Amino acid sequence: MSTAYIDVKYINLCSTVLERFKQKQNNLWNFRCPICGDSKKHKNKCRGFIYEKKNKYFYRCHNCNVGTSFNKFLEQISPALHRDYVTENYKEKSWEKKDVTDALPKFDFVPRFNNVLSGLVPISSLAQDHPAYIYLQKRLIPERHYRYLYLCKEFKKWTNSIIPDKFSSLKYDAPRLVIPFFDKKHNVIGYQGRSFDPKERSKYITIKMKGVDNLLYGQERLDVNKKNYCVEGPLDSLFLPNCLATAGLNFKGLKLNNIIVLDNERRNTQIIDALKKVITNGYSVCIWPDGVKEKDINEMVMSGKTTSDIVDIIDSNTYSGLQADFQLSQWKKC
Repeated sequence: MSTAYIDVKYINLCSTVLERFKQKQNNLWNFRCPICGDSKKHKNKCRGFIYEKKNKYFYRCHNCNVGTSFNKFLEQISPALHRDYVTENYKEKSWEKKDVTDALPKFDFVPRFNNVLSGLVPISSLAQDHPAYIYLQKRLIPERHYRYLYLCKEFKKWTNSIIPDKFSSLKYDAPRLVIPFFDKKHNVIGYQGRSFDPKERSKYITIKMKGVDNLLYGQERLDVNKKNYCVEGPLDSLFLPNCLATAGLNFKGLKLNNIIVLDNERRNTQIIDALKKVITNGYSVCIWPDGVKEKDINEMVMSGKTTSDIVDIIDSNTYSGLQADFQLSQWKKC
């Protein structure tokens, strides 16, 4: 059985071999059938469709009447892509089983900051045509995390109910994706509000609960006995195994066994300064190779790279000490 977000990813990846490929609407794609060739006389006829039903994807041609699962359709039109698809589904299901086994029981708890998330709607409970659900689907966020991400319709008003007068004005209040930060015992220690509006100047608003020193995302699911990574953004961290995220570029409280993976923006002086600082403090860092053009991990996934691909790139380009200083000096010159 496949995972829906992986299906959507491979639907887009196989578009290069499908003639007149076009997305007609959410979860519906249309193109000329590669099995029967569609109409030889009318080249504009497109009677092949990939569609979603009960969170699974299927193929149907209204010319030759072939109907099958997306899995079998992909195997027929692109064996190479299908091998990657099967491998990625296998890995995802393995992580998902571990995630369900380990994480679900831990969520039967009363947070130290009682009822912080009350009134919010988990993304997993929304209809699949809801804009917030579609937003995560388009970014290919793994669906197993949807139950820990929330929709807040009036972010400033809701925050003021938790921290009185945090916002002096509710002007321009708008819906945001709420990303809660937990400590190791699943207590809420803070959260980020991510804007759905690409034109919004304040893309992220970070809220730290009173008395909290270090705001690190992903502590509740970290296995300290395995290799640890730390990235800038919480959503990026959801694509990597055993990964933390900072609220910006603040690495306070982060242990030295973490590999620091910042965005691939060599012209960004804040990132350069942050890398210099963490190298000086003894951390290992990833210096992205020239072949990687995407600016962050989410973009890499959306461009077709798998989690395994990205981890291999990171592990092959991790440096520390003088070697890290040298690689950083070369990276920022390019």
